[in-house]
Amino acid sequence: MTTAVPLPGPLRLSPSYAFAGRAQELATLRALLPRTAGEGRRAALVAGDPGSGKSRLVRELAQEVADEGATVLYGDCDSVVGSPYGPFAAALDHLVRHTQPETLREHLGVGGPELARLLPELGTRVGEVPGASSTDPDTERHRLHAAVTALLEGVSSESPLLLVLEDVHWADTSTLQLMRHLVRSGASARMLLVATFRDAESEVSPELADALVDVYRTEGVARIRLGGLSEDEIAEFLRLATGGEPSPALTGVVGELTGGNAFLLTELWRDLVASGEIQRGPQGARLSRPASELGAPTTVREVVNQRLAGLSPGANELLVLAAVVGAEFELDTVRRAGVVEEGALLDAIDEAVQSGLLSEAPGRGLAYRFAHELVRRAVIERLPAARRAEIHLRVAEALEVQGEVPARLAALAHHYAEAAAVGGLERAVEYNLLAAESAVRAVAFDEAEERFRTALDLGVAGPERVDVMLRLGDACHRAGHADAALDAFSETAELARSLGDAELLARAAIGFEQACWRPAIHEAGAVELLEQAAVALPAADSELRARVLGGLARSLELRGEPARAAVARDASIAMSRRLGDRRSLGATLSQSYWSRGSSTNEVINRMLLEAKAIGDELEDIELQGDALSWLVPSYVVLCDHDAAKDALARLLVIAQRLSQPFLSHVAEHYAAALALTDGELAAAEAAAVRSQEWGRLLTGRDASGSYGIQMFSIRREQGRLAELAPVIRLLDADARDGAWRPGLVAVLAELGMENEASHELRRLLSEGLGSLRPSLWLAALVYLADACALLGDEAAAEALYPELSAYEGGNVMVGHLVACYGATDRYLGMTASVLGDWDRAERHFQAALALQTRLGARTWLAHTAYWYAHMLLARGTGDDRSQARAQLGLVLGLARAIGLPSLERRASELGGDVATPPALPDGLSPRELEVLVELARGRSNREIGQVLHVSEHTAANHIRSILRKTRCANRTEAAGYALRRGLVPADGA
Repeated sequence: MTTAVPLPGPLRLSPSYAFAGRAQELATLRALLPRTAGEGRRAALVAGDPGSGKSRLVRELAQEVADEGATVLYGDCDSVVGSPYGPFAAALDHLVRHTQPETLREHLGVGGPELARLLPELGTRVGEVPGASSTDPDTERHRLHAAVTALLEGVSSESPLLLVLEDVHWADTSTLQLMRHLVRSGASARMLLVATFRDAESEVSPELADALVDVYRTEGVARIRLGGLSEDEIAEFLRLATGGEPSPALTGVVGELTGGNAFLLTELWRDLVASGEIQRGPQGARLSRPASELGAPTTVREVVNQRLAGLSPGANELLVLAAVVGAEFELDTVRRAGVVEEGALLDAIDEAVQSGLLSEAPGRGLAYRFAHELVRRAVIERLPAARRAEIHLRVAEALEVQGEVPARLAALAHHYAEAAAVGGLERAVEYNLLAAESAVRAVAFDEAEERFRTALDLGVAGPERVDVMLRLGDACHRAGHADAALDAFSETAELARSLGDAELLARAAIGFEQACWRPAIHEAGAVELLEQAAVALPAADSELRARVLGGLARSLELRGEPARAAVARDASIAMSRRLGDRRSLGATLSQSYWSRGSSTNEVINRMLLEAKAIGDELEDIELQGDALSWLVPSYVVLCDHDAAKDALARLLVIAQRLSQPFLSHVAEHYAAALALTDGELAAAEAAAVRSQEWGRLLTGRDASGSYGIQMFSIRREQGRLAELAPVIRLLDADARDGAWRPGLVAVLAELGMENEASHELRRLLSEGLGSLRPSLWLAALVYLADACALLGDEAAAEALYPELSAYEGGNVMVGHLVACYGATDRYLGMTASVLGDWDRAERHFQAALALQTRLGARTWLAHTAYWYAHMLLARGTGDDRSQARAQLGLVLGLARAIGLPSLERRASELGGDVATPPALPDGLSPRELEVLVELARGRSNREIGQVLHVSEHTAANHIRSILRKTRCANRTEAAGYALRRGLVPADGA
């Protein structure tokens, strides 16, 4: 068991006045704290104007729950110097310092290396901590977030945990990302997270707004807004402050002058008491003179100015210096930076504390903080710019003498930068670069970008500027700011050219291409930059040259130049083989998926398999993951769903081990696509949601498009497309020149909005299908084919059939396995049917049935059987009617088993009594019908289990039940039973 963690210093402050009002808000927060195991994480976002009493409210809560045995952690965001993850680092540092080492090691688990990024002194408490591994920025960030979450979950298993994050309107991007992760992913923590912030529009940054939207829609999150205190609450405050009943006049005047703002209320009251304006008598407390004679301190600046005027010059000098330091300062800092002598300094501190402008910050050493940020701002706004810069320099020099530690780097960088106009320019550059590198190590890439830019703006020249620009580009790329990264790498390349530095040019080109490919920026100039780098580098084999050629291959392929891409790729592979550089070879081979324009699918698959083998050989789990992430869609293209699922299973394991958001995101959307194909709609939706959640953690990539396609596909099969009806017009407005246009036509047709669908389809045809090629071309064709078949549009069929013919015999895959719609022959059969080309349509449908059956693609098998039946009834010759009955029996059996209500309704309506076959005779269940169909096709129990995704034992149980219900003696009789009743396609496919 851990010893009790003491209340953090800022929450132990003794208030000048008793707590008044906010009873309901305090009760709400108290009730939210999960006290028993299993209650899980809760969160409260407390908003209000400056001075509304947010800090006092959480202080009262913290003291109450700490008395009940809860662990309380605290961190606040600095308005001046925001260090990466600052409030979390402060909260966790307090936890680490007051937790027994053995307990701490238990709760750290495997997260020690990541937590050491935030807590450099962690090793002194728990022993040596290995360094965190370096990988892609999303993974590093997620691992850190997961480590913090796991630690807090472990701590909360011993006692309820209250985590207070104050003033998150000043939070850096890293802090907001971690707060959002903790709320969304820390469900098993017995914790209440309380975050306070100002909600005025000017205070809410875009980053905070995005975080709040994400957090608000999470279960277990409460919103509390503090407005002004009511008249009754003001009277309560005055009653507690005076020990008697305030007169109505006094209550009214105080309310009028302060607007119920808690901070202004206490400041005004302090001022009235100090000036002797309050009289106490039998009738209660009242003003000693008319309110009109008081002078109305309607702003805190007036209050502060009045207070400063009554202080000594030494106290004023101290407060000015402290205001420049920041919201909280150490006595040693102002001692070193100030000009006040030791004895006078302590007197000035005491005077400022007694005046209520400062308060002692309990904790290590002697530290103080302003009573409110408004006080600090009011003080600092009195300073001329030159005077302010001079004080920043003194503060920076004082901090420097205290020692260069990671926690001070951000402050040193800030103060020296602010003082650059009056001296210390070189140190300003140096410390901003050090702070940037520290932020990179802390996975705080937004902050790193800001510090690199500050250093460059202050003045970095010559070769050093090239290196800093290169690091800036990498920070921007890792922060997900693709445009900024490209600008930085472009400038780096220009500087490298001017210096004649081929190696730096190559590194800039590689970085430029890496910043381009994931956000799909294909025309930014990566090809030209990489080609220049290849020419500049020595012709001899080198790892850097091989990397340049590998990047060039990918950028050429994505730009639509497959022949040139193949030359670059082959040269990179050959060079890596000559060098014996297995790692570079594996990296280039793992990128071969993009070579589909220049290589056959079989060749690409072999290259990916070799990359996977190299990853196994080197025990490089990241290379294994990269190769597997492209092997899954590669197998789908090759119509090998079993191999795709095997690769997916391995990919999911690796993604979990790496905690890599990108791998987890793509693995889950692969899982969604394959589950939908297999007829597992609930599993498909769950995987799509998980993919979207992982997608939220990605930088430089918007995963909403993938999620939209998947949910459209799932909702269509669930018969829930009507839920999209309210946004149809919005789609109509937004989809005029995008990839959604064919999808919009399909939605309109599916919803029975035939006039609108026909109008949009005709407009697309008039513009020419070629205009859709830059988007998801195959997806566009199949969505239009769906609409074409539903509308019976011959003109559309004429245009679509030849385009679809290029994919005959293949498997429809949207994007990189965002969705899989099965055999292309199904769509060819549908368009051929609209054209009345019955023989060709039948050939396509039979090919589609065979492929869907082999793939186990139950959903698309059902759709294929439906449209085949539709064609047979339209042709109406010979035994077409009986064949249609057989196909519709298959449709209805699968639709009922899977849960495809729209398809079931269409099948039932298609041919009247023809559409009502004895689909479920003799009490067979839908699942038994599926097993019987596969048995009739000659499959063994094991093969039936593989097709239907059940165990061999389960398949055997179903067959025993079928034999009993149908009164068949053996499997042969059961197969005949199924065929006689039209339960399987007549061709036996």
